[in-house]
Amino acid sequence: MTTPGATPVPVLLVAAAPATRDVVCDELARRYSADYRVEPVAPDEATARIADLRNAGDDLALVLADDPQHAEDGGTVFTAAKEAFPDVRRGLLIPWGSWADPAMAAQVRQLLAGVQIDTYVVVPRHSPDERFHRTIAEFLEEFARGADARHPGFTVIGDDAQPRTHVLSNLLLRGGVHHDRLAPDAPDAAKLLDDSGVAYSGVPLVRTAEGRVLVDPSDTELASAHGLETTLPDEVVDLAIVGAGPAGLAAAVYAASEGLTTLVLESESVGGQAASSSLIRNYLGFPRGVAGSDLAQRAYQQAWMFGARFAHARPVTGLDTGDPARFRLTVDAGPAARPGEVLARSVILATGVSYRRLAVPSLKPFIGATVFYGVSAAEARAQTGRDVLIVGGGNSAGQAALHVARYARSVTLVVRGVSLADSMSQYLIEQLEAVGVVIRTESRIAMAHPDDEGRLAAIDLEHTATGARTTVPAGAVFVTIGARPRTDWVGDAVLRDRWGSIITGPDVVAEGGRRVWPHERPPAPNEASVPGVFAVGDVRRGSIKRVASAVGEGSVTVSSVHRHLGEFDAP
Repeated sequence: MTTPGATPVPVLLVAAAPATRDVVCDELARRYSADYRVEPVAPDEATARIADLRNAGDDLALVLADDPQHAEDGGTVFTAAKEAFPDVRRGLLIPWGSWADPAMAAQVRQLLAGVQIDTYVVVPRHSPDERFHRTIAEFLEEFARGADARHPGFTVIGDDAQPRTHVLSNLLLRGGVHHDRLAPDAPDAAKLLDDSGVAYSGVPLVRTAEGRVLVDPSDTELASAHGLETTLPDEVVDLAIVGAGPAGLAAAVYAASEGLTTLVLESESVGGQAASSSLIRNYLGFPRGVAGSDLAQRAYQQAWMFGARFAHARPVTGLDTGDPARFRLTVDAGPAARPGEVLARSVILATGVSYRRLAVPSLKPFIGATVFYGVSAAEARAQTGRDVLIVGGGNSAGQAALHVARYARSVTLVVRGVSLADSMSQYLIEQLEAVGVVIRTESRIAMAHPDDEGRLAAIDLEHTATGARTTVPAGAVFVTIGARPRTDWVGDAVLRDRWGSIITGPDVVAEGGRRVWPHERPPAPNEASVPGVFAVGDVRRGSIKRVASAVGEGSVTVSSVHRHLGEFDAP
């Protein structure tokens, strides 16, 4: 694999119009020629050049084309590029102002719906054209992050059959840490271990950027190793936020920016379930879409710059609400240390939800190795050449299927319902059809079958109405069904419904009466059954399962936090 900064990676410019070719080629070469090789090619030569690059073992970072419809088989240069290089970025070149032309607008939308392009790119009007370069720079950053064209700082050495290997890799990835994952018997792994003087003993190892080797590190040790804060404050904080998903991060941004001493406690990695989404297309302000992990990292940095403190990899295991002015949070410190405590004048619960487990006993031996709950970018890339099943009918399942389809030989979406129309956005349904994802409605997983070596090989799908079974090949299964609130640790501290969702606002009085809420003022909109304790995002009963909604709830709840603190601060 070619690495930027060593041998320049090709950028393919496919332009039918000579004027477009000249201006774009000149603008690209002036800015990127040190690290990327700009190759202008004629439309009728583009697919052959892509094949040449693939056969030579080269890479391809970006394809820009103003006339994609030229392939002999009726496809486009974009489809040819994506099939040969799954991580390539693709943009349709259009003249400035042509978005007002109905034919051009229809072409752009058609290519987007068919997952042919990532976005359109306006041809530069002057030099330097920084708007043009902003788009190109984003393309190249995404390519470098998604492909192997990067300099890994960490290396995970472990058996793919061990779930812990996958957990460590995903924790690093969601933390924004570039890393390699090597099998223990790989030559590169043997060299790294020899250089470090450490032997593989059957448990995963992590080699840090500084060359230290961690032997099966805990989540907290791994977080500390790549520069994340894991300690707890000694002083009382104004606000403790439990969970660093979109809702918790939004609350942290607004609370810290408004002067509250804010602590965010996260048991895994920032971003929650949203961080596993490969591309959120309908989030306001990101016309090209945004990777969930990228959105989470931006929000984390924003909150940190405002002064919010974070305690990473620190699960909260208990909430004591006995003192209305000082809530006590019990925090797990890992197997080698005593639990810690945090005192907070107010608390926001933003722990989100976890995917429901499938009640299929034959899947159990494969969980964490080839059966996953949720989808990470690392696991998606690991499915190259495999047949993959995605279980679920919501937007998360659709986004996962699109991402995995970049790499897998085949992707089948298994849905219990009769259609996707009631549970998935229309744009996702259209894109799934465009990339050839097989949709199996009224179906569920009934049985898993291993191969002779004990690895997952096939799945029995059962029709929910007739009971008929069909066996399909499957090298991996990703489950994104339903959701269960992560509130077991809360116990009886606040009022929950029978599914575990936290009841908030007027529903507290309606459900529990004055026995639960014996106070003169009514509960605030997102306030739980204890004044000063709030719930936002998916963990709250009645929430809308959308990132934008979670961000909104986290933001507006801070005003209620101020009002609660004011009740104690008033003379």
